[in-house]
Amino acid sequence: MYDLNCIMINLGIILFLTFSLNNCDSLNVQSLDGDWLLKAANGKYVDLKATVPGGIYTDLMNNNIIGDILYGYNDRETKWVPRLNWTYYRTFSVDEDILNQENIHLVFDGLDTFSSIYVNDEYVGESENMFLQYIFDVKKQIKLGENKIEVRFLSPIEVASQRAEEQNKLYDIPLDCPPDAYRGECHANMIRKMQASFSWDWGPAFPSVGIWKNIYIESYDESAIRYVVADVTDSPSDDSWDLNIDTYLMNNWNLTQVFNVTEQPNSYGEIVSTISFKVAKSNVNYWWPNGFGGHDLYNLRVTFADGDSSEFDSKVIRIGFRTVEIVQESIGSGLSFYFKINGIPIFMKGSNEIPIDILPERGQNKTTIKKLLKTVQNSHMNMLRVWGGGVYESDYFYDLADELGILIWQDFMFACSMYQADDIFLNNINEEVRHQVKRLSSHPSIALFAGNNENEGALADNWYGTNSNFSLYKNDYVKLYIDTIEVEFDRITHQRGIFISSSPSDGNESKKQGYVATNPGDTLFGDVHYYNYVLDPWDSNVYPVTRFASEYGYQSFPSVGSLLKATNTTDDLNINSKFMDHRQHHPGGNAEIQLLMDWNLNMPPSNGSKYYEAFIYYSQIMQAMSIKVESEHYRRFRNNLNNKGEGNTMGALYWQLNDVWLAPTWSGIDYTGKWKMLQYHTQEFFAPIIITGHINVERTLDIYIVSDLLSPVLGVTAVIRVYHWNSLEPLSTESLSIDLEAGHSHLIKSLQTDNYLNEKKCGALNDARNYCFFYLSLEKDGAKVAPDNFVFPEKLKNSHPQQAKVQIVSVENISNEGVYQITIATDKAALFVWLDTVIQGTFSDNGFLLVNSTQNIYFTSEENTTAEELSKSLTITHLLDEQYFQ
Repeated sequence: MYDLNCIMINLGIILFLTFSLNNCDSLNVQSLDGDWLLKAANGKYVDLKATVPGGIYTDLMNNNIIGDILYGYNDRETKWVPRLNWTYYRTFSVDEDILNQENIHLVFDGLDTFSSIYVNDEYVGESENMFLQYIFDVKKQIKLGENKIEVRFLSPIEVASQRAEEQNKLYDIPLDCPPDAYRGECHANMIRKMQASFSWDWGPAFPSVGIWKNIYIESYDESAIRYVVADVTDSPSDDSWDLNIDTYLMNNWNLTQVFNVTEQPNSYGEIVSTISFKVAKSNVNYWWPNGFGGHDLYNLRVTFADGDSSEFDSKVIRIGFRTVEIVQESIGSGLSFYFKINGIPIFMKGSNEIPIDILPERGQNKTTIKKLLKTVQNSHMNMLRVWGGGVYESDYFYDLADELGILIWQDFMFACSMYQADDIFLNNINEEVRHQVKRLSSHPSIALFAGNNENEGALADNWYGTNSNFSLYKNDYVKLYIDTIEVEFDRITHQRGIFISSSPSDGNESKKQGYVATNPGDTLFGDVHYYNYVLDPWDSNVYPVTRFASEYGYQSFPSVGSLLKATNTTDDLNINSKFMDHRQHHPGGNAEIQLLMDWNLNMPPSNGSKYYEAFIYYSQIMQAMSIKVESEHYRRFRNNLNNKGEGNTMGALYWQLNDVWLAPTWSGIDYTGKWKMLQYHTQEFFAPIIITGHINVERTLDIYIVSDLLSPVLGVTAVIRVYHWNSLEPLSTESLSIDLEAGHSHLIKSLQTDNYLNEKKCGALNDARNYCFFYLSLEKDGAKVAPDNFVFPEKLKNSHPQQAKVQIVSVENISNEGVYQITIATDKAALFVWLDTVIQGTFSDNGFLLVNSTQNIYFTSEENTTAEELSKSLTITHLLDEQYFQ
């Protein structure tokens, strides 16, 4: 029996669970992180220095056995590494305080992936899932004083191959091997390991092994707290929140003696105490996504103690008071699909996050995570999708997402493959779901869990030839994602969490069709993944009109300076070089980049000395503009339907946010942390208010104002300017006085492009569009309320932009915080003006259209420098820079 008290204080919420126990000692935890030793099973390498948490590639690099795995062709040169079996080992001391306690466990927060664990030469257990926490009873093996531990890892490549061979005796489960262009490894879907570690079309194959998270000894007497899982629901009966808390205790069958019958271990072997109580809304603040309010968090402390309040163990988690719904209601001929947060429909703006690093232990780096998520916040994003081919990210990642108001669309780790559905595999998955949902679901940033990435679409569209036995593979699909993952998810969350079976999916329509819809990604339902590698990417008419766009993107190359950190010769940066071919993992990717650039840009001569620089720079222009056009397209349709009933789009998550190596990929931020042009444009096309233009198929320019704000803004002035390419003075200026509706996309002006430009003296009716462009602004009381925008009425390659003289005038230190003002000047309108420096940092704007004779740009340095050093390192270029055309 227990006594429960709830106390509200200013610092948070403290919950005391008090148990009547006697003669108990507190939980002891002894870390085994730090220095280890490493050896290869074949005897070639012994007593190498190793670090835990860590992994085999990191340790071999630190021992100078291999070079930097991300340099040159080292992904190819180190393919031998994961084909060996490796053993990590060390000694550690145990004192009487630990030895005298009733329970002694060896705990691994992450083992990658197949290992057998020995303590003092005695077998204590094994691992086979990278995404599990493993807990081994070592009471009988541990002794006073010095102890020895070994963790013997098997080659993940060999295990995956063996499992595929056994499975194929029954039937094949594709995808067997990735395309040749991936330069990867086979049968990733046979094992529970980061799927992308076997390669992807944006990353290399580095199937690491190692102890990638913390390891420690825990000891206690009766019990201790394993998980605290909390959620809040809006109480319909009064002005309060219902706070629901499950406290999972460390399993010890003797503990049943002190519990009443309702707290006997359940059929899953869990001892869990479940309580609910009310919190007055007047005592707490709402947690809101980025851009919509505060992200208030409250400490919830659960204490395990005896009747005299002698504390054995306690656990503190942070909670936020908010509600999340996905609304799927009849609309037109389909269903809506949008998020309501605290009862308010919110347009989700953001990106897809791939693993922080291809080596999972480096993905725990707090500095890297903080820099990435602060960029997300500062770019007006409110949602990230943690993609299903990577890892469930670190606790710090989700803690920081809570603090910054970044909602997380969390995939389970299944991607672009079919998977097994036998009892052994499903039991393994059940354990994975139990651990990860208990670990993550209390975070207010977690918006939903999705069963997988693109597997419904892969099955429905016969990506891997599964139509030959469709019913077999569909049954496996339903067993895994619905009968196993969703059932277990609902059990742990008491059906209060949000689960969708796949992404993309038709949502409730997929469920209606037996979880595999005829057309997953139908624009009238659910979410859509859309990629275009053939059509004009700057023409918004080519894009689908969706309910929710959860993936879309274009490739580009990292900057020259970044690429030269992966090679020491500019010869490798030629688009046709072996190096560039080796780095391009998307089949036909470089040819697609060329084709997409050719739609709108006149490329410099390919025999020019600076052609490689131009190609890389132009690829970033193409990518940034394409995703800008597509993102603004989705935002324009936030409350509009077309004549097919498509629209009411309420989400735009582009692919992809970050990178794991230096190569052509879809990212907006390269692996060094340097922003591509896309990331700079993101700050503008995801701004809370935008003014945006779209030229429809009738050559009419439709100008929209889109506001994500929760309140209207009255008395705003929209300004439409027309510039001739040879002048910095507008040919015409037209102003419109409007009121901005809250959470609305509003068409404010339509004009027939050719007639309008002809009237403004741009040229004759049939060619006026070639000589001018539109420049759009939104102001209130003389101040900007949205980023300036522009519309090219004709493809740039058919237009007549002029050769501008763009230069840096001055660089001045204006802050002790490392902020520098850079003044630039031009004599004509200049396109995609790009500033660059070897100094790590970010510019306030970059890749922009310059229509002022002078303009100030601000650079925030991440390292110690001076104005003089920055000035010497700065370069500036633009679309028609003469150096590219020599």
